[in-house]
Amino acid sequence: MTREDPQMKLRLPHELKEMLADAAIANNRSLNAEVVSRLQESFSGSASIDQYTLDLFAEKVVKALDEREKRRKKV
Repeated sequence: MTREDPQMKLRLPHELKEMLADAAIANNRSLNAEVVSRLQESFSGSASIDQYTLDLFAEKVVKALDEREKRRKKV
């Protein structure tokens, strides 16, 4: 990318920005490069899931299952 590339302002939820920032660090690139990469991937039709995203998903699944198990034990 060059300085001549178009720029735009973007508003997004704080949590999403933090997730993007964490992914950028994990992928060893800037926040801007992470966003551009993910946008390009979404239009390429061959989007793949990176390890960071898989780990986040796994954590959420485990948490949901734990909460479900706790609710089941209360009944």
